[in-house]
Amino acid sequence: MGEVQALEALCVAANSIWGDEDETIVYAQVLGQGKAVIFRFQRSHDSLPESLPSRIVCCYHNLEVPDGAFTFQDRSSMRSALWSAIATVWPDCIKDPAIANPGIVVDILPGETQEIIWRAYQEPLFDQYLALLRDIQPSNLVAEGHFSRILDISEIVLLEALGGRGCSKRVQVQDSGKLSTLVFQGVDFQTYLYLHDNGDELARTMVDVWRRSTRLIANMPRHPNIQSPPRYLVSVRDSMLNIVLIGHLSTYFAVGDLGNAIEAANTSESQIPLKQKAKWFHQMCLAITHTHRVAHTFHMDIKPGNFVIDDQENLILIDWEQSGAPATTLAPEADGTWDVEEQDMNENGSPKLVYTKYTGPERRNMPEGSGRESFSIWNVFPEWQASCPRAVELAEVFALGRTMWMLLSQTANNFDEVEHPNDVQVTWTVKTILHPIGSKSWKIA
Repeated sequence: MGEVQALEALCVAANSIWGDEDETIVYAQVLGQGKAVIFRFQRSHDSLPESLPSRIVCCYHNLEVPDGAFTFQDRSSMRSALWSAIATVWPDCIKDPAIANPGIVVDILPGETQEIIWRAYQEPLFDQYLALLRDIQPSNLVAEGHFSRILDISEIVLLEALGGRGCSKRVQVQDSGKLSTLVFQGVDFQTYLYLHDNGDELARTMVDVWRRSTRLIANMPRHPNIQSPPRYLVSVRDSMLNIVLIGHLSTYFAVGDLGNAIEAANTSESQIPLKQKAKWFHQMCLAITHTHRVAHTFHMDIKPGNFVIDDQENLILIDWEQSGAPATTLAPEADGTWDVEEQDMNENGSPKLVYTKYTGPERRNMPEGSGRESFSIWNVFPEWQASCPRAVELAEVFALGRTMWMLLSQTANNFDEVEHPNDVQVTWTVKTILHPIGSKSWKIA
């Protein structure tokens, strides 16, 4: 149990720890009793240097201190102290009715004794957060002529944070008289505080990505292997009780994703049946074909983790943010350093794609802080989709092939050092597989 033992004893889950840009604050969020509560540890000029908030801030931000007593020996010790402090005040905090109000943060205050002092306050940044979302209307998130029920955040029971890009949480709601498990996706206040800086560029980008991707899914022609539109929209109310949309609820797939399936098979030292792999290959192709030939758009983030598995063991392509590509499956020509154009160079007049290395001044269409890689600075997908959609389709065919290799070879990890698609070493292991009829055998090489 380690660092979070005290929280787990209270049936509370530690979610995340993050700091502010000015290196004076450390935030932490926990999930318990259906609520997500944010705690703040702040170091100010008049704080006692030995106080818990000050020591946590100094350790987290790696600030120089004149005495070792003003920080922690290591980050593990800091996290243990942070989670233990939250566990100490949790039973009283959760009884405070104000905790359920939007924009409330629990401040852990410096004291002259070892006693943990706290107060719930309305975070001023909550108004800036709402300002980024206030203009979003239901019509921005659902298909034309359709209606989606809006749930207040207070109607949602938060269960756990899920992985992946952006804000994603497993939740429960009353759905047609029964309790249903769904997935919340959007931009909650915790996500805003995590991204907040002086210009709010990353936070604004996250809001735009959520709005655009939600509308994209809502307006795409339906396909059984592609994510369905949101079931509900989610809102909070501002100080004037006006509704502000912050997210949506989508179907939750309890089986997990293809990456989970590969890892589970590897852990049990078993092979996913070839028949099952062939079925999934086919469904991947159907999803990508529909994306480009019917919906006339692109996905950009094709990988095992974005193919979820439903109860009938069918694959469904999710996560349509179109805001980042994984180095593990990205086509090398789409790494942001190449341009492409179609030229009629064949005798029969069929177009030919001509790629040229970009040599001009530095260009950027991705927000600052997206990453140091070339494809995190210049995203070719929206550019090529407008000028040369065939190049985007071919890039995604490469990503599809790389994903198929991961499934066929059951390669799901060892990618920590991959920073560019050329870093991925595609290898094949020779395996003899008995043919189901007779004594013939096949070899995969």
